[in-house]
Amino acid sequence: MKFTKKDFLNAKNGIIEIDEWIAVEENDLLHHTQVKSIPEVHVTGTLQFDHRSLVFSDLNLDGVMIVLDSITMEDLEVAFDTKSQETYSFDPIKENDEDIIVVKKDTVDINPEIFQAIIYEAPMSITRLPRDQYPKGDGWQLLSDQDKEEPKIDPRWEKLNDFKLDDD
Repeated sequence: MKFTKKDFLNAKNGIIEIDEWIAVEENDLLHHTQVKSIPEVHVTGTLQFDHRSLVFSDLNLDGVMIVLDSITMEDLEVAFDTKSQETYSFDPIKENDEDIIVVKKDTVDINPEIFQAIIYEAPMSITRLPRDQYPKGDGWQLLSDQDKEEPKIDPRWEKLNDFKLDDD
């Protein structure tokens, strides 16, 4: 979704309301991420122009992304619901304003903001397999962050627990 400076000047009070459904199947912004595709995203929110140079986005995103199952490598649907806020500028900015995105050709493109917010919501690893079907072998077993981990003491430290100093 792209909006020009003229769009903001023509908008009532410089505010553009957004209520759009989008989908992303193959895109350069998704390469090298764990997200394979984004079949549906509902984007709502506002873009507010300060009538000088800055545009403030306040977006709500909810939908479904497709990621690979960490064990089976099959497609897995993951629902997400997130927010995003960015500041854009039509004019060059000072060096200390690194959080402001300078737009090109007087056009605010919020697609990269949307993709980045969704990618941040992607799980690092996920599987639909039940715990008893996790891979295991001779002397090893795949663990999950869901497994209860018993505290283990290094055997060298365990020997020190037996050692006592005499106060004499």
